Amino acid sequence: MAVAFDSQTESHTGTTGASNVTSFNWTHTPSGTPRGILIFVFQAVDGSANTDYITSVTYGGVNVPAVSGGLAVDTLTEPGLCKAFFLGSGIPTGAQSVVVNRTNTNTTVQTYGIAIAVTALCDTRVPTASVVLAQENQTPTEVNVDDGSPGTNSVRFAGAYYGGATQTVGANSTSVNQIIFTTATCRAVRETTAGQGSRPIGFAPVADDWAAVHLAVIETAITRQANHYARARG
Repeated sequence: MAVAFDSQTESHTGTTGASNVTSFNWTHTPSGTPRGILIFVFQAVDGSANTDYITSVTYGGVNVPAVSGGLAVDTLTEPGLCKAFFLGSGIPTGAQSVVVNRTNTNTTVQTYGIAIAVTALCDTRVPTASVVLAQENQTPTEVNVDDGSPGTNSVRFAGAYYGGATQTVGANSTSVNQIIFTTATCRAVRETTAGQGSRPIGFAPVADDWAAVHLAVIETAITRQANHYARARG
């Protein structure tokens, strides 16, 4: 078996996220038995939105660790950020509350979240080496994310804050969900077709302010098994 996209939910609909709160929450209901929970949290609109006010995330009361190196920040004309969190084991089943905790130091920063569940044969993880950031004003393309060829197909995801209201999905990617604020877009995409190795994920080239996190979700036990066989072969 391989990692497969299962389901997604978002914290807010319309054009307004959470502001002037110390936390916000929503309910995520997986379709299958989740083996991984990926949560992208975004900040936008306010001039200090590039300051990380996100302190922690929980899923069904279980802490969801921040992805190592998974914070992308735009500090220029239209500041914003995208921060990734991932839980690959001990995941509660069924409908669960996603809680995002933030410091209440700025009342106008808009905060928004997308929760994504994946299925797999075993526990999952995000390899640190797979994380690729796109930050500041640029014209990004889809980027190649390398899963390390773990032995079974992985799925790549990307979350991005974008300074404009028209954000285009890359040719090898499928939109998961988005919110369009007055002057910014926050969006997550997934790899359309799962695979191994270095594969493209992300957004089409439109110049503006960007803060994007690209990563792969792989099966943990398969990686350990592949490494064991590699060592045995010498």
